[in-house]
Amino acid sequence: MRNHYAITSHTPSRLLRFLTAAMVAALVGTPHASAQSQGQLFASVTTQEGEPVLDLTADSFQIQEDGVTMKILSADPGTTPMKVAVLVDNSEAINASNGLTALRRGITGFLETLPLQHEVGLFSIAGRVAPLVDFTNDRDELLDAADGLFAGSGGAKMIDGMRETWDRRFSSEDAWPVMVMVVTDGPETSGNMNEDQFGAFTLDLLSRGAMVHVVVVETRGGGVQSQIGQNLTTNTGGFYRSMNSPTALTNTLNELATTMGEHFDEMSPRYRLLYERPSDTPGAQMGAGVVGPNYKMQLFADRRMPPQ
Repeated sequence: MRNHYAITSHTPSRLLRFLTAAMVAALVGTPHASAQSQGQLFASVTTQEGEPVLDLTADSFQIQEDGVTMKILSADPGTTPMKVAVLVDNSEAINASNGLTALRRGITGFLETLPLQHEVGLFSIAGRVAPLVDFTNDRDELLDAADGLFAGSGGAKMIDGMRETWDRRFSSEDAWPVMVMVVTDGPETSGNMNEDQFGAFTLDLLSRGAMVHVVVVETRGGGVQSQIGQNLTTNTGGFYRSMNSPTALTNTLNELATTMGEHFDEMSPRYRLLYERPSDTPGAQMGAGVVGPNYKMQLFADRRMPPQ
């Protein structure tokens, strides 16, 4: 057996930062300064004939930064199902636009279309963040909850919903965490999050391989939800779509579920490698190798969706 190395130059990814405390509309590009001592890479491994190799472990890989070998913590195969949190804005804004029925149908279509191996949790964010169904593969339970969605009182808590769900419902062991936000541009009643806090939250999503998808019903011409949605989907490589009427939710959420399933299949040969680095600063040169009978390896910075 030999170690075969694919060498690539390390270029820090870019993080778009967003000012949300006063619903400021400016989006500013700034370099991503790593705040972790943990690195992440995605790697596909194939035979010389191009067949994917799907049974490797952390011991099968080696990663170097600037010639120094790193400790690999895990190698999650791309076939590990997604863990999907669906956060639903069932606030007065959706009820005022006669969209509650369309919202129920849209969530139902999403659940019926998303491939069954993926675990899904359903959460409402009107007035407060409330779990309707915790993560499960039982689609009947999820469909019953979607059919029973009702309009809550007060405004939605998009930011609080994301933060609470991320902190309380996901762990560092989740191989592919996903958040799906279905929101309106009605009143956003979360606690303030300043620019630095939002940047740190986004960096945490990126460092753990998360992906955020956002669908916005813009009955008021758009707002902070649209800006946050565009920012997070751009940074995490997710799906973003806005519409003027809730009647478009069914087709859009069906499209999202289909796209997620197809993208998962495309990423299935791609391992997620987590490793420790000796400092917070990434190396200038990165190398990775795999032990195998002349396997071929290709490295990726992420598993983002292609541009919509």
